[in-house]
Amino acid sequence: VNPDKQDMYQFLVLDQSTGISANQLNQLLRNSGVLHDKGNVFIEAGLKHGVNEIYLISHALLETGYGTSPLAEGIEVGLNSENEVILVNDNNRNRLSNIRTVYNMYGIGAYDHCALSCGAEYAYNNGWFSVNAAIIEGAAFVSNNYFARGQNTLYKMRWNPDNPGNYQYATDIGWASKQITNIKKLYEQIENPMFFFDVPVYN
Repeated sequence: VNPDKQDMYQFLVLDQSTGISANQLNQLLRNSGVLHDKGNVFIEAGLKHGVNEIYLISHALLETGYGTSPLAEGIEVGLNSENEVILVNDNNRNRLSNIRTVYNMYGIGAYDHCALSCGAEYAYNNGWFSVNAAIIEGAAFVSNNYFARGQNTLYKMRWNPDNPGNYQYATDIGWASKQITNIKKLYEQIENPMFFFDVPVYN
């Protein structure tokens, strides 16, 4: 197995910590908006939920435009009279209750047709009221919904060969290749990284 080959990264095992230091991760997070200097938080997320920290960082950088998207920087939402989560604006602020600023680092729940409002609603319902909470608890989504089903590589998350058509992480057909490019680039900046691969063999 040759980690220099980009395609190999789709088979990188993502459900174990890399053992990388916060200092090394902070090098990767320089000039990344709200993610700057959050290496220790990604380590906590990785250890708590059994997720590769480089993958989490790659995912967060991709989803938040290097820590600068509205969902990364925080969006105000509140509850209307029917207890629905609504984005706050100047016109509705006085009619909403329990207004909080929410954060979503991995684009969880941010569907194409309602990326901002749906991503913010998901964050609100899960209590992601700080950057750190969104990084740490957002990692649980990947762990619980994919790794727990044995989908612990980008290849398995995107294509789910054991159950094709179900539980595929993204609708974007290029999602895995974008992640691969990012992950390889991040790994190349680290000293002596550890790699674990799971390459499927078809008969």
